[in-house]
Amino acid sequence: MNLFSLENLLITIFCLTLAFFIAKYAENKAHRLWAFFNCAVAIWSFATFMVGISKKPEQALFYWKIAYFGVIFISILFYHFVCAYYELNKKIFLIILYLQGLIYTSITLFTNLLINNIYLAFNSIYYNKENLSFNIWFILWTITVFLAFLEFGIHLKTDNSRRIPSLIMFWAILIGFIGGTSTTLPMYGIMIYPKYQISICLYVFIIAYGIFYHRLLPINIVIRRSIIYSLLVATISLTYLLSVLISQHIFHQYFGYSSTIIGSVIIAIAFIPIKNKIQNFIDRFFLKATPIEMAQQNEQLRQEVTHSERMKSIAIFASGMAHEIKNPLTPIKTFSELLPSRLDDKEFLLKFSKIINREVDRIDSLVQELLSFAKPSSPQLKQVNIHQLIGQTLDLLNNETIRHKINLNTSFENKNVLINIDPQQIKQAFLNIFLNAIEAMPNSGTINIRTIVITKPFSDVIASEAKRSLIIEISDTGCGIAPKDLPHIFDPFFSKKDHGTGLGLSITHEIINNHNGKIVAESELGKGTTFKIELPLQNSPL
Repeated sequence: MNLFSLENLLITIFCLTLAFFIAKYAENKAHRLWAFFNCAVAIWSFATFMVGISKKPEQALFYWKIAYFGVIFISILFYHFVCAYYELNKKIFLIILYLQGLIYTSITLFTNLLINNIYLAFNSIYYNKENLSFNIWFILWTITVFLAFLEFGIHLKTDNSRRIPSLIMFWAILIGFIGGTSTTLPMYGIMIYPKYQISICLYVFIIAYGIFYHRLLPINIVIRRSIIYSLLVATISLTYLLSVLISQHIFHQYFGYSSTIIGSVIIAIAFIPIKNKIQNFIDRFFLKATPIEMAQQNEQLRQEVTHSERMKSIAIFASGMAHEIKNPLTPIKTFSELLPSRLDDKEFLLKFSKIINREVDRIDSLVQELLSFAKPSSPQLKQVNIHQLIGQTLDLLNNETIRHKINLNTSFENKNVLINIDPQQIKQAFLNIFLNAIEAMPNSGTINIRTIVITKPFSDVIASEAKRSLIIEISDTGCGIAPKDLPHIFDPFFSKKDHGTGLGLSITHEIINNHNGKIVAESELGKGTTFKIELPLQNSPL
């Protein structure tokens, strides 16, 4: 394996990795085109890697054709990306470019007009010599790239809102193009070894830096750290592989074949401290923390956001409790006003002392309930009437439902279902789902709550081993959830709201799981969302 092949192997892996993360986390057309652009670069680099290890000119000819299939679309996708990034209306020109790309792809793959004259260069690489057809195509390709950079540069001057990310992209892509086009020099008799294509890896690292520090993509801090470590593992693994290959070659050349194993072992032992040094450098330079510190920071961040989400629920809870506390305050206030004039009335004192004690106990119970709600803990199970609990939760949201003109419909199969649960935690779970439903219907709508007792999993919707279960369906007529977002709604920090923390449904999912239950969601855009909760009844009487 020669340097040309190794460079292209690195480029392939790095560009595919970059394309994967861009495609996974991108949110607009420009980013998706950027992912396709990196895939085209990866196709070119992988095919040229195969050229570098080809032993016969026929093999090299085949892989050069595949390589130029990728190259043809590199320029087109780059121009299309610039148009999408700056929202330029170049539809006609783009159609012409893609038609040209399809024509040249057919010519490249199925004829020998562009790639036909293979010769051995640098004693190890089968190269293609230029010809008239190739020169015509290469001129058109260069013009397309030049126009893309021209459009990029013109609009970059006025792009004040994202100037730094745009500058990073401009210079990174320019560096990559300069290195990539340097591989054509041997075709024109300029016998410079194609080592400068390694600058494409530099393009990937610059883009990665832009993603991590200047938000080229909307990736949160937790995902960014995982990307850093994925790239780090890939880089270290490739470096180790290259070291082993080079050491084997050296030991085989100077000490014989039997010594290659010893050389590999020596490299493996020496590589461990090197790997640790590289990892520590990456931790300190890019992430400003060690893995243990990052784990602690992530846990602290999660606790803070969980606390914030809980406080939001408590605010709603407290608002509903205010009305409940006003009721016992009325007789207390009445008693305090009448007491000075009726100090000698023993019957009055006896009657109201009982009322006062009862109402004070009621207020104390409400306060204790609020404190228990605010304090996270493991489930404290006790038998609770689940339908009364649902009713109490809805009562707390009475002001919200009236303000948003929400209609509530309930359908309970058996109103006296007792179930072993932690009432505060389950109330928190219900509250999160109801609040989501209300937010999905800001200008009126309907929330339907249905319960049913089953003796086997509910039409296979929720796979549970419980012999008897209670199914709770909570449906709304809101805006719904996009199909691509539905699998992630229970993920921590996942939110499409402007001010959402992304932990409400994650907490709900955790609470239901802690009760050995299951929760799933079904949704359709424009029609609403349904949450189905299954809680086991095997230890709960009806």
